[in-house]
Amino acid sequence: MTARLSRHTVVIILVIVALAAVPAAQTPAPAPASVRTWLGAEPRIEAHLKSATVTSVEDIGTGVTRPRRAHLFPAEPADSFAWKVLPPGFRGGYWESYESEIAAYELDKLLGMHLVPPAVERTFSGETGAAIMWLDGIKSVKQTGGKVPTGEIWGKALRRMLMFDDLICNRDRNAGNILIGQPGEIVLIDHSRAFIDDKGLPQKLERVDAELWDRMTALTRDDLARTLGAWIDQKAIDAIIVRRDKMVAAVEKLVKKKGRALVVIP
Repeated sequence: MTARLSRHTVVIILVIVALAAVPAAQTPAPAPASVRTWLGAEPRIEAHLKSATVTSVEDIGTGVTRPRRAHLFPAEPADSFAWKVLPPGFRGGYWESYESEIAAYELDKLLGMHLVPPAVERTFSGETGAAIMWLDGIKSVKQTGGKVPTGEIWGKALRRMLMFDDLICNRDRNAGNILIGQPGEIVLIDHSRAFIDDKGLPQKLERVDAELWDRMTALTRDDLARTLGAWIDQKAIDAIIVRRDKMVAAVEKLVKKKGRALVVIP
């Protein structure tokens, strides 16, 4: 004679059967690794760029400022750097300076942008220049077809790039010095022609990133002198303030015309 199952036992069995029919949860795919491998390790990387042994230097054959690549030992946390020896001065009608590369990195840190790789001053083999962390496995816009990426995912990074170029008066932004990482991620290199005392704005602003905008509008001469005074002169610092104030005027005009929500983007 078959024993009758209690109502409680039947319920348990039904639950077990139902759970068995549910597919196993999918393990989420890991997020793509950021190409900005210096984030969170800046002090260590800066010290390494300054002091690691240079084992060899090679021409890389690109760039009007003719940077070279210096290989390092040990190879961690950075195996090489772009080596720019450009004493401040005019060349071919352009003001160029290796110190501007370092100023760009220091200002990037001050503004919390995280778009410019570490750059430090270094002297070896009788030359003084900027040692800029070399990033492997990343291509420029020029190398990927020459078209700056578009779409909502890229908006924040591109707005920040335009704002930064206006602030530092970088008129040399081109497809060769915008590096493309994961979707929405860019890295900015080659700032040796920036930080001049030109008070004009190289880019036309249509929208600004809200977080970066707050930091830019809060900048003072004292902030800039403390952060950049070792790399650029007082005239260049004053020009940053003038350009920033022109940016403020331009954005305020846009806000009056279009409304803040369409101009200052969170």
